[in-house]
Amino acid sequence: MINSIINIIKLIKYILSIGILVLLSNSLLADDNINFRQVETTGRAVLISGDIETSRKRALEDALYIAALKGGADINGFSAITSNTVINDQSIVKATNRVLDFKILSEKQNKEFISIKISAVVGGKLSKNNCKNRPINITLFKGSYNIESNVPSKLARYTPIWYGGIYDVISRLPNVKAINHKSKSLEQIIKSTSNPAFDYNALTNGLPIIQAGDYSLVPELLLTESNKQNSFSNYLLRVSLKIFKGPGIKLIATKTYDLPIEYQYKSKFQFINNISTSDIQLVDQNVHDHMLLAATKFLQDLNCRPLEGKLKVNEGSLIVDLGRKQGLKQKQIGLVKGINIKNSMLNNSSVIVHTNKIYDNYSILLPLNDNVKLSNLDNMIVEFVE
Repeated sequence: MINSIINIIKLIKYILSIGILVLLSNSLLADDNINFRQVETTGRAVLISGDIETSRKRALEDALYIAALKGGADINGFSAITSNTVINDQSIVKATNRVLDFKILSEKQNKEFISIKISAVVGGKLSKNNCKNRPINITLFKGSYNIESNVPSKLARYTPIWYGGIYDVISRLPNVKAINHKSKSLEQIIKSTSNPAFDYNALTNGLPIIQAGDYSLVPELLLTESNKQNSFSNYLLRVSLKIFKGPGIKLIATKTYDLPIEYQYKSKFQFINNISTSDIQLVDQNVHDHMLLAATKFLQDLNCRPLEGKLKVNEGSLIVDLGRKQGLKQKQIGLVKGINIKNSMLNNSSVIVHTNKIYDNYSILLPLNDNVKLSNLDNMIVEFVE
């Protein structure tokens, strides 16, 4: 009887321990959606007489392990049970993230132990959908619209209005600062920038100023007859948005949004054609709603793109060509890939930097690791995370 009670108590303890592990695991994984975190941890090790370097290395390894656990952990457990008796409990704690970079803040020693305090950035892979609302600067350039000859005159007359409406809709999007140059051809701007000192258009009209991290857009409209085989005359309005990035005006994407228009019943009788024709005001409203939906998806796509900039070393400072107007924040973390650090305990090729001073269109950065030479970061690309 007493043995049965003892076994029941052990089983209850086992169930409670599993429950605590689950709760702890959930709390550790609560911030799983955060890609990177900066944490401070302290590692300890026993002082080995005559071998301070080994003690220091072990304390640093302890600090790095604790830092990785703070980034998230998987906790698993198992028990060996014989005749309803728990004879062995085991739990395994495994870090789900890794330390990307670190710096030593302090080191202390006493007679028995050495402790090392570090500041580390922990995280996993960059999320492909790192979508955050940030300021979007767009220069709108001259686009085009095309109407096929078999399109009814009413729809054809509204097409230029719809084309002009694209500029209005994009200009009114939240967090968007649009500069309207719809009378200027982007192709002509590209030609003028190749040698502005000797280009007549650049000298007389000037050139738009496009910063790194800013975008340019060229809209196109196409109204054509649809090939659907049914009793209605169907047409297709295609809205295409060509998106360019930076002062180099590099094409990064072409987004296409189609709107089918069911316009008129096919009949040999003019009376039936007239009464079955869709109300042009209703068609106009549908097109306006389609434009708004297309612009919203376009903005969402830009917000999901990584905020990247090019690094330059100037007079001992590390400068990136992004600033407040592009959405950079104080102490924001950036990741520079492709850098190998000598004598590093981390088995990766990434360097963490963060913003130190932010201006309108550029910022001064500092590497987390003091051992990184700024010259090694010159002309590298940094990707900022939220």
